[in-house]
Parts: sequence; structure tokens; C-alpha cells
Amino acid sequence: MNYGKDGDFNDPVVRCDSCQKLLRMERLRARGKCTCGARKVRNVQSFTAEERGKMDGWGIDPAFIALFQESSDD
Repeated sequence: MNYGKDGDFNDPVVRCDSCQKLLRMERLRARGKCTCGARKVRNVQSFTAEERGKMDGWGIDPAFIALFQESSDD
């Protein structure tokens, strides 16, 4: 699957614009809103180690998570 800004939006995880919580797209589509009640979301730009663990537990595609790997400043 292709992720990123080029092409169709297929990101499996987004961030609530209001409470900053990570949301699985499948749950967001089913509920129509975050648990805080907000409907606006943003692309994930970064995540904490705890959020990484949460995404691993959700079974999020490793290719999506790999987009956020640290790069060297060589």
C-alpha cells in the first residue's frame, strides 16, 4: 500500500485535531468522530514510543511506521 501525500489517502492512523489522540482510520470511519467528540483530524507527523507500541498492538502496517524512522544528518 502507498502512504503519504502523493495519491489517495490511505494512512491507517491519524491524529485528532482537538485532543491529539491517535486514531485508527477504520474506527474513525465507523464512529465518525474521535472519542472526545471532535471530527477534525490531521496526518500523523510524529509519535512517541508509547504510541508506537500502541500502533504495533493494533497491527498497523510496518511500512507506514517505517515512514517515520529517524534519518542520519550525514
